[in-house]
Amino acid sequence: MPPFLKGGGGIFLRKRILANTRRDDLKHLKSDRHEPPVGLSPGNSPADDGGYREVLRIAVPLVLSTASLTLMLFVNRMFLAWHGQSSVAAATPGGITYFTICSFFLGTAEYVNALVAQYHGAGDRPACSRSVWQGVWFSLASAPVILALIPAGRELLAWSHHGPELEELEKDYFSLLMFAGVALPFNGALSSFFSGRGKTRVVLWGNLMANGLNMVLDYVLIFGKLGFPEMGIRGAGLATAITSVVPVIYWGALFLSSPYQREYRSRRECRWDPGLFRILVRYGFPAGGQLFLDVASFTVFVLLVGRLGEGALAASNVVLTIDMLSFLPMVGMSIATAALVGKYMGRNEPEIAEKSARSALKLGLAYSFVFAALFWSVPELFLHLFSPEHDGVTSLPEVVRTGAILLRMVAIYTLFDTMVIVLSGALKGAGDTTFALVAQTIVAWVVLVAPVYVTVEYLHMDVLAAWSCLVCYSMVAGTVFLLRFRSGYWKTIRLIQRPPDAGT
Repeated sequence: MPPFLKGGGGIFLRKRILANTRRDDLKHLKSDRHEPPVGLSPGNSPADDGGYREVLRIAVPLVLSTASLTLMLFVNRMFLAWHGQSSVAAATPGGITYFTICSFFLGTAEYVNALVAQYHGAGDRPACSRSVWQGVWFSLASAPVILALIPAGRELLAWSHHGPELEELEKDYFSLLMFAGVALPFNGALSSFFSGRGKTRVVLWGNLMANGLNMVLDYVLIFGKLGFPEMGIRGAGLATAITSVVPVIYWGALFLSSPYQREYRSRRECRWDPGLFRILVRYGFPAGGQLFLDVASFTVFVLLVGRLGEGALAASNVVLTIDMLSFLPMVGMSIATAALVGKYMGRNEPEIAEKSARSALKLGLAYSFVFAALFWSVPELFLHLFSPEHDGVTSLPEVVRTGAILLRMVAIYTLFDTMVIVLSGALKGAGDTTFALVAQTIVAWVVLVAPVYVTVEYLHMDVLAAWSCLVCYSMVAGTVFLLRFRSGYWKTIRLIQRPPDAGT
């Protein structure tokens, strides 16, 4: 660990946390004490509930939060591309394999967001804290399981047959990231206390601190600056492992602070609640399973594309990194949608919940359309950022040539991808997680994985054919989730029991 993170660095970080708590976050607590009765939104008239204004108020900090993650990953891949084609080629297989394994635990713990939103809407504040603690207990149980799955992930990377040198880089990067994966469920559970209640600026602060520090450490450790050895992709993995604990410390310290103890009994509710834990498992496991199977199908896609050669893999990895500019901010919109739908379902106002989801979808599509237009019209503008040269002549001609075609494919599927992300958030907020799991499993593995496997292994077609399968998959998935949302079944689900005096 770098010296500035040891000793006095820990004291400095704690002081920064407390300073940010007093200066910014505690003012949210003051507003909590004067919240209007259940049925009204702070800062909104009843006519604004579920409209663009409320969605933006909740979603913008979350979108900025995931945008900071996008920027961090973008810079990470750009540094690795500057370091060498092997480094950037190994980053996505190693990274996506790590996230595949951890995604189930993250998706389950993150379902605390929907529970907090519904209890907050129902006016039961202690249950908000109690829900967070169930997520924390689940995260503690997840930690040894995540570490025990490291050998399985390394075997999966060996199955991809990407070549001895590339495979070794992938395995080293993956193993380091898995230590960061232990923190993911804790991040999901603790951040949900704030996102579920609409206090999304707190989530933004935690992610900004972690992602900002990660970018600095990436540069230092990848290229060997400030006296550190040049570590390449291993340095990128170490940077992520170090900074993964920053949001846990920040959100945990804030959650346990005295003001939240007074308002939400955050420390007094530190207990295992069998009934509430069962609800988390009942609805959270399908949510985690959906995320796992979605990411797993994408992992298999990336690994299969890697069999087409290092150039095809590098081009795909660069394009997938660029796609994060449109994709990851929509994850923030999805979390906001789940929180708003959960809040209004907790208030027994399903029509306003539907209005919230429609508003979020329209805003998400407008955002994605901007990037779709850019990806289609000027793909080289993004691709040349990954050149290690600064004189306008790229040393990765195959990446740029193939990547330009792939980015135009991204322009087509990104709008359908936005539909899946936002509407799955709406369904999760209402508790319709089993459908999301089943639909994601069938569509991803039947429409994406199986055709790509046949295309690569038996038909021996090129990377463009494999990516065409990805475009078809996104179109089918977007249509399926839209039809489910429009059916209205999700409005009949009752996730929690409202307290008898709610709204009085």
